[in-house]
Amino acid sequence: MEPSKRPELTLLVGGGAVSHELLAQGLVNDRNMLSASALTNYKNHDLVVDVYGEYMQAGATALVTSNTHVVPGLGFTQDEIREYTRLAGRLAKEARQRANKEASVKIAGALPPLMPGYRSDRTIKSEDGKELYLLIGEALWPFVDEYIAESMSSLDEAKMAYEAVHHLNKPVMISFTLSISGQELRSGEALAGVVEKLVEFCDHLAEASHVENQSMLTGILFNCSQPEDIARALKHLQDTETVQMLLKGRNIVLGAYGDRVSCSSMAGRLEEKIVSGAMQSVIDQEVFCRFMERWIECGATIIGGCCGIPPKYIAYMNESITSTQRARP
Repeated sequence: MEPSKRPELTLLVGGGAVSHELLAQGLVNDRNMLSASALTNYKNHDLVVDVYGEYMQAGATALVTSNTHVVPGLGFTQDEIREYTRLAGRLAKEARQRANKEASVKIAGALPPLMPGYRSDRTIKSEDGKELYLLIGEALWPFVDEYIAESMSSLDEAKMAYEAVHHLNKPVMISFTLSISGQELRSGEALAGVVEKLVEFCDHLAEASHVENQSMLTGILFNCSQPEDIARALKHLQDTETVQMLLKGRNIVLGAYGDRVSCSSMAGRLEEKIVSGAMQSVIDQEVFCRFMERWIECGATIIGGCCGIPPKYIAYMNESITSTQRARP
């Protein structure tokens, strides 16, 4: 029997990765605005473009816009959210143009949590949240190929983001953040049930719209979580037949872009136990890539990095993918 052909992979750089890299390269965290400081001060705009350029040079084929922290939970007004979110889209597009990557790199417009902390009990009321997500979606629309609701901690939060933008006629991906079990969201909701309910919700909206009668949901991903937790989540979904039938019947892909391995995680403790200082060395990149391979084995076709994943990790992942493809007959 011939070995199955590996599907084409997308190498995605999440909003958390961009935020961390901006701060790592000297961005001043002005008034605790985190990476939004790169947008509010025009002197930092070139840094945003340069960081995107480094990720693309490393092999990234999808970029998330840098408006992760332009949210009401950090004190931004609606007018400011519109202004700086639009700017985030423009800078991402400018970076892609400078790199001459229009044909090979997609830009995903970030629909971030409106309140920080990944706490489902702090989610903004539905109608207010939908109004804000629509504002964000419309501000990004001229610059992005698709939308991604990042770091969603509950089903209600994900539904709110999706419902606000699904009619804007661009694909929408939903990315959840997980509990350490890998089988629940941060809200405590069971993962498989959340996926089933989300797909059904998106189908219902499509039917009610009477436009194309087609859901705009194209991907379910996991981010802002430890790589090992994401691996457990993907394996759980892979083993849940009802979920697999729903996803395959609608061409909805799975994806994973985890945080850097934490020293408090099982994988991190093992790294340091084997080799002191491993988490600050190339060994850490190797461990992250092994998790990436597990994600792919469990069906993820969008892979990448979130918080703490710099361009050198993306380059390592890209080389690993390329080497594997070369080795296959």
